[in-house]
Amino acid sequence: MKMMVASLKVALMAAVLIAVVTAAQEMPKPGPEMDRLKFLVGSFSLNGEYLKSSMIPQGGKSAGWYKGQLGPAGFSVIADFESDGPLGKEIGHQVFTWDPKQSAYTVVTVGNFPGAIIGKAHWEGENLITESEFEFGGTKMSNRAIYSKVQDKSIHIEESSRMGDSPMEPIWKADATKK
Repeated sequence: MKMMVASLKVALMAAVLIAVVTAAQEMPKPGPEMDRLKFLVGSFSLNGEYLKSSMIPQGGKSAGWYKGQLGPAGFSVIADFESDGPLGKEIGHQVFTWDPKQSAYTVVTVGNFPGAIIGKAHWEGENLITESEFEFGGTKMSNRAIYSKVQDKSIHIEESSRMGDSPMEPIWKADATKK
C-alpha cells in the first residue's frame, strides 16, 4: 500500500510539473515579417490597365476588388480577388505567409485557371516583390509583381511577365484604394 501511495504521489508531482512547464511555454506569435504585410488587410477597389504587350497586344482597362484578412493566429494573410479586363473575368484566392526556413514569404494563388501558382516574396526597401514561375498551356511563365507606394489607404501594383525565355515585359499596373 505504501508503494502505491508513493507511486501515486510521484505521478501527481510529474503531472503538476508537466502542467507548470507547459503553461510557461507561450504559443508562438507571428513575427515582424507578418506585421509588414498588414497593409494587405482590408477591402480595396482596383483600377488598372493592361499595357500593350506581346501577351496582350490590345491592352485595355481593368477594374475589380481585393479583400484581405489575417489568417489563423495572424500567421498569414488570406485574400479573395476579382477583376474584369481584356482577358475576361479573373477570380481567385491568395495566401501570403512567412517561411522562416527560407527567410522569404510563400505566396500561393489559385483561381479560375488549373492548378496553383506558388511563388516567393521579399522586401526590397519599401517595395514588396513577388516572383513566381509556373506552366500555363504548356508554356513556362514567369511573373513579377511590385507593391509600391504603400499608404494607409492605397497601394500601387505593377506586374511584369514573360513566356519561356523571352525578356520580362510590363503587362499590368493598378492602383488599389482601401474602401
